[in-house]
Amino acid sequence: MGFGMRLLVRVVAVSLLLAACGDDTAGGGVDDGGLAAETGATGATEGDTPGGGVFPPSTGSTAPTGSIGATGPTGAEADVQVSLSNYVFDPDPVEVASGDVIAVRNINTRTPHTFTVVGQDVDLELGPLETETVEIALDPGTYELICRFHQAQNMTATLVVT
Repeated sequence: MGFGMRLLVRVVAVSLLLAACGDDTAGGGVDDGGLAAETGATGATEGDTPGGGVFPPSTGSTAPTGSIGATGPTGAEADVQVSLSNYVFDPDPVEVASGDVIAVRNINTRTPHTFTVVGQDVDLELGPLETETVEIALDPGTYELICRFHQAQNMTATLVVT
């Protein structure tokens, strides 16, 4: 395979990788490196803006993803609600009492996220428009909260357990 073909294959591979982790907004405040134009995205929809609110109406699946620590697929019995959207945890900090149940909702329409407490057995993977719940059975303290998929884009927050 010639140099030109190898270069083309690498460019395509990098483009696909970037598209998989792209922003849902096509101009919603986070630079998508031109991916919106390449993928034909037409603009932000409800729930696709940073800090776009908690739990907008959705028609997406709420099926469990088999995540560690998951206690159920909905937020109906949750003590606290958290939204994941465009590299932001809302609210930040997330404040809970030990034993509280958190409903975590990914309000992006195309981008998966995680709700991961660093160094603990709390790691939810949420596809677009999915909701899962998790009981926070941690000792009181302050914990680092990340999206494993988007930590490099500063998708981090603080979990405060009382």
